[in-house]
Amino acid sequence: MSKWTYSILITYLLLGIYVLVVAIRIPYIGIGLDTTSEQPVMSEFYYPKWAQQSNIEIGDVLLTIDGKPTKDIRSIQVDSYVCCAKELTFRKPNGDVHSVLVKHKDIPEELYLQIIFPLFYFVLSFSVAIYLWKRNKDNQLTSLLTLFLLTCSLTYISTGSSVRGNQIGALVIGIGIILCIVLFIHFLQFYFRYLRIEWPYINTKWLYLTLLLIPCFEVIENVNSDFSTKASLITLGMFAVLVLYAIYILFISYIRTKLEKIRLITFAFITPFLPFLLCFVIPIIVGLRPILYSEVAALFLLFIPFSFIFIQVNERLFDIEYQLSRLRYYSTLAFFSALLVTTVISILLLDKLSIIEITSVLILVFLIIITSFYIKEQLDYKYRKIIFSSTGDYVHNLYAAVNRMGKANNQQELLDQLTYEITEKLGTTAFSITTITEDAPFTREEDNFGNHLLLHDTGEEKIMLNIRHVLQKEELLWLELLALYVSMFIDNLKLIEDLVYEIKLMKDNNDTHLPWLDKLLWNIIEKEKSILAQELHDTILQEQLHLARELDVIASSPIIKKEKVLDIREQLLNASKDLREYCENLSPPLLDTFGLQIALKKLIQKVKIRADFLVNAQIERVHFQDVTLHLVVYRLVQELFNNAIKHAEATEVSLRLQAINRGFILQYDDNGIGCDIEDLMQSSASMGINGIRERVRAFNGDITITSSLNEGMHIFIQIQEDVNSDD
Repeated sequence: MSKWTYSILITYLLLGIYVLVVAIRIPYIGIGLDTTSEQPVMSEFYYPKWAQQSNIEIGDVLLTIDGKPTKDIRSIQVDSYVCCAKELTFRKPNGDVHSVLVKHKDIPEELYLQIIFPLFYFVLSFSVAIYLWKRNKDNQLTSLLTLFLLTCSLTYISTGSSVRGNQIGALVIGIGIILCIVLFIHFLQFYFRYLRIEWPYINTKWLYLTLLLIPCFEVIENVNSDFSTKASLITLGMFAVLVLYAIYILFISYIRTKLEKIRLITFAFITPFLPFLLCFVIPIIVGLRPILYSEVAALFLLFIPFSFIFIQVNERLFDIEYQLSRLRYYSTLAFFSALLVTTVISILLLDKLSIIEITSVLILVFLIIITSFYIKEQLDYKYRKIIFSSTGDYVHNLYAAVNRMGKANNQQELLDQLTYEITEKLGTTAFSITTITEDAPFTREEDNFGNHLLLHDTGEEKIMLNIRHVLQKEELLWLELLALYVSMFIDNLKLIEDLVYEIKLMKDNNDTHLPWLDKLLWNIIEKEKSILAQELHDTILQEQLHLARELDVIASSPIIKKEKVLDIREQLLNASKDLREYCENLSPPLLDTFGLQIALKKLIQKVKIRADFLVNAQIERVHFQDVTLHLVVYRLVQELFNNAIKHAEATEVSLRLQAINRGFILQYDDNGIGCDIEDLMQSSASMGINGIRERVRAFNGDITITSSLNEGMHIFIQIQEDVNSDD
């Protein structure tokens, strides 16, 4: 994080701790006094239930506050109001004198609404702000939303210190209620630019000037205390105008664009602010008694983190359908659960809880349950490889995407498949693929929220991917790797197109001599010869040399033992048998002589002798016009059995070869240890499986491999001859 970010967070934290300490240090009681007589008489109570429990009544004379006589406290004589105290001494009309120690726990409304809920909101907002700043350092939209949240929570936690007469708390509230709305309008201006929507409203920078009025009000109040009420009314009036202005912008914009995103923001803004505006601010401005106290009306601000920040938790801006369905689902579960818990608590404490306390408990439980759901969701995502399958993993998805794009036959098909993959994985259509030439140069628009990736560059032509969607780290890495594969695919497609063009040109010129093709085939043959020579050298040749040394020893010995000669003879027969198997593997003799079915039955007999599992085979007679397919089937069966012998640890293996029209179906099943397909592809044991897959793909076949740990392996292969294969 930058120094500027650190400064904001530290200032926010220090101010929050300070105003909270002020609220905790001394309880708020709110007693109105009648000072027309010589001694102040109690005339009104902010918490009448507490006053009744403390035996304080209207008409009692207030003698001392925290040990100081009321006549010595100037603020009492000026304001006729006691905002906070730790100890009160008062005299009853009958002359009895009583003292009351004031504690937070004796006034639950004050404890919950001015300390507990603001503290919870403060900690939650601070945690969310740090999380968002760490994950979206350079995102202006996220920064504005986070500042908006911090300002709202700091304003909320300052209510306790403000009502106690603390000047810093009053200044924070005065600036905060204006700044939070200005920040929100600023966010709307940036977001409209992001959506490419015209902004015909006041530039937000001029709205920030209204903040200068709040310190001026404080200075005037210090000089003229009578201005305090007017300053509060002006501040609330500015707040009301800005809220109504923001609602006007949202409504007009939604009517013009009909965008679901605008409707979501409108709902998220109205939910926390409109109740506070209608139930407290407007009644105060017009001189009426507020419908709800400010602390109760401010409870709706608790919805802000869950109405605004939830659209940023996954670091996407407004994934509407997903976010709305998730919020509806979580809210429904949380509401009924919270209602049930609150009902039980109310029954158990029927005579001890007021309506405000029950409502507070309901809201608190509701918020805690929703928070728990979102925390669980993040934990599930973090440990998804343990809890869930790998289908949601970016690496697995990248492998599958590359596999699908590899089937493209030309550049346009490849780019169409890339468009499909981005739309499906990122859930957005806010991107475009642009071809840039000298005739159509690239003009990059000023966009703080766009990503531009180069897909291909030939010097004369560039293919660019321009995406305006805000990406998280994993998404950006996935997209960059996918773009790298696309670039390689395009290069290969260009080479293939050039190759096809060259072959076609030679065909048109009746020139069948292709030097590069002869060289390629010669290199392939020499490579296969080298592999075979290495295998024979390491096995049969070494065995033959060992037997030659044994014969030398026998020849030099005066006595030749019959048993030794017979042992050497047995080893020679085994070496000959191994050599015969090599030859049969290179070119199965039965395949050409007796056909595929007999060759496979002979192969299965050998497997039954070598393997420690039962083999159940059903081999139908198949016939292909392309004779190479007989060898393909034989090699596939051979490789499947080799894989079963080496890795499966199965007790039963079944194999079925079924003839279909112009092709075949080969189905393999075992009850072995199985494996995780993704892990298998990254291990050395995947060479056999990859060989099978490559053979199938070479003939445009389909292969499906299903397996999981301790569930065996199941392979389905289908190949059909090309209809144009007739000669």
